Amino acid sequence: MEIVATLFAGIGLFFIGVRLLASNLRQMTGPTARALVEKATGSSRAAALLGLGAGAVTQSINAVIFILISLVSTGVMDAKRAHPVINFANLGTSLLVLLAVLNLHLMVLILVGLTGLAFYFGLDRSARFGHLVGALLGIGLLFLGVDFIKTGAEPLKYFEWIHDFIHTYSTQSILFAFAIGLGFTLLTHSASTITVIAMSMATVGVLDLDNSIMLVIGAGFGSGVSTLLMTWHFTGLARQLALYQMALKTLGTIAMLLLFFIEHYSPVPLLQALLGLISDNIAIQIALTYVIFQIVSDIVVHFLHHPLSHWLERLAPATEEETLGKPRYLYEEGLGEAASALVLVDKEQNLLLDYLPNYLNDLRSEAPDDGPDHQTLYNANSAVVGECERFLAKLMDSSRGRENFEQAIVLKTRNDLLRTLQETLHELAGYAANGQGNPEVEGLMRNLAESLHLLLITLNDAAASKDPDDLAMLRMLTRDRSEMMEGIRRRLLNSSPEAQQCAFAATSLFERAVWLIGRYVLQLTPSQPSTDEQLTPSEVTP
Repeated sequence: MEIVATLFAGIGLFFIGVRLLASNLRQMTGPTARALVEKATGSSRAAALLGLGAGAVTQSINAVIFILISLVSTGVMDAKRAHPVINFANLGTSLLVLLAVLNLHLMVLILVGLTGLAFYFGLDRSARFGHLVGALLGIGLLFLGVDFIKTGAEPLKYFEWIHDFIHTYSTQSILFAFAIGLGFTLLTHSASTITVIAMSMATVGVLDLDNSIMLVIGAGFGSGVSTLLMTWHFTGLARQLALYQMALKTLGTIAMLLLFFIEHYSPVPLLQALLGLISDNIAIQIALTYVIFQIVSDIVVHFLHHPLSHWLERLAPATEEETLGKPRYLYEEGLGEAASALVLVDKEQNLLLDYLPNYLNDLRSEAPDDGPDHQTLYNANSAVVGECERFLAKLMDSSRGRENFEQAIVLKTRNDLLRTLQETLHELAGYAANGQGNPEVEGLMRNLAESLHLLLITLNDAAASKDPDDLAMLRMLTRDRSEMMEGIRRRLLNSSPEAQQCAFAATSLFERAVWLIGRYVLQLTPSQPSTDEQLTPSEVTP
């Protein structure tokens, strides 16, 4: 019971340490890691370095993949450029395995003691040092758990029945070790964790090298299955990345099993011969097996990269939202020439204006049936607006000319208006079903949608042509309509509370949308003085 309790405590401390280390490091480097991963689109060398760093810091390939999914889904990174980041992030998780080889007993005890003092003096509650203290505690508990596992497992080497079991059932236990590695990785979502535990058990003679290698291979395959299970409900590009991780691990597993069994059943020196040449320490050999697994997986995928990419695109094509959510005109190289970059943003914003009337399709009687729903449109357009904002921020940071800077300010104001206008139209479209059953409310919603649709179509034409007559007409059409809207609300006072609420919300949103269109028109002619510039969204409920 003492042996079991010690092993159980060691595993518990190890898992607590892994969780504390990962969560605190993510808090310390979250925005920075995201910015660095974005730069991986520049070159394969940058992707390798960033993948190694991300894997080493998070010690979770799933965490890295979820970061990449957010970048790919919003169009910041192309899915194919994320593949090398995944490859090297898997290799980056080897850092924990390699550190576990070292005898860190004394250092770990000192580290836990120092972290305890930091908690005593309140440094864990400090905004500056809190996450650092948490990460150090995670490191201390992690390696203290490893030490407990080694201490608890050491007496097991004196139990003859364990040696007899391994010797008698060596063939069956090899496959059993693979299954154990797979199963425990699915539970812990960390192949490196299972590898470190195997190293501790092998160091005291409980596991031999054959079983340890198979356990590591099973854990590697399990990390691919774990990613696939965690992203099972994903579609499009997000699913592509999960499938890529699964393919990477599957191909690596097949290659490693071939190397193992060829050497196991023939005199050909391969994997174990290489490990023996490097070191006779079984813990180091197991750690190197984990590293070799990652390298072999990368090599195999490298030769199958093009057919694998085509297979992923066919199996998980980009969704409509992801296709619409990618900027059509913006690209990083365009920032090199400020005047051209401003034109690109203007074109992107005009394209966003073209989509605005489609938000009202559910409210109009003669709207086309095809096309994306307003939720998909809103998610996609919001992503493009966000990219325009980032593009303009970079442009303004690098712009030196006064005229270009002022134009960038105008485009940024337009971008903010576009974002708010999208939110308003999306919210208004959400009331499509609320007025059903009340003819008066249904008629009101339809009339508001038709009027707003006409204004948006006119805005599209005016933004493209910059025709002074169109702009002047729009300034007139977007004058304050609060009295008209108030009259509509009064006519519905005898209706049901639900109808009144729907009508009040719809008219308020209509007022806000009209005012926003008017403000956008003013940004199309910023140098032209007009009394319309004093318009305010009178009685508009935000």
